[in-house]
Amino acid sequence: MSDSHDNVLGLKEALGIFSDRSVKLVLHAGDMIGAGNCYAFYGCCMEVKLVFGNNDGDRAALIRDFAPAGGQYLGDFGEVDADGLKIAMLHGTEECLVRVVAASQLYDVVVRGHSHRFETIRQGRTLLINPGEIWGHLTGSRSAAILDTSSQDVERIDLGSCGSMREILKS
Repeated sequence: MSDSHDNVLGLKEALGIFSDRSVKLVLHAGDMIGAGNCYAFYGCCMEVKLVFGNNDGDRAALIRDFAPAGGQYLGDFGEVDADGLKIAMLHGTEECLVRVVAASQLYDVVVRGHSHRFETIRQGRTLLINPGEIWGHLTGSRSAAILDTSSQDVERIDLGSCGSMREILKS
């Protein structure tokens, strides 16, 4: 998941789906925003790894408050091993950096956010995943993703639509 932008209800909804689907590891690719979002993760019984996004506020508070909720911040860039897959995580503010990390072929999977748009791209041996946005108000569509680590199939989890900022500001 990525780009939750303080949408605590969206986080809870996605975590509920993940729990129902027996997801073991949750990756958040940045822009959680406020440390209060940690409360959505209490009791989720899944390992949670996060990286910072360009809009994250008080990083020290995010690290401090997510630790008791089971979340581990990996900095601006993280490496995670999951079921034998080497996964890179970054927010993706710099597109050239995302392209370089994917093109390096050092990782089986690269998880990124920032554009708020769901996409999966295969680049050689590397699968690039952007789960879209939990927030929803940039694109009008809320989504997350589930990666099957054995097949590397990615399922888009549709969390519903909402008014985009353009639509909201027109009214």
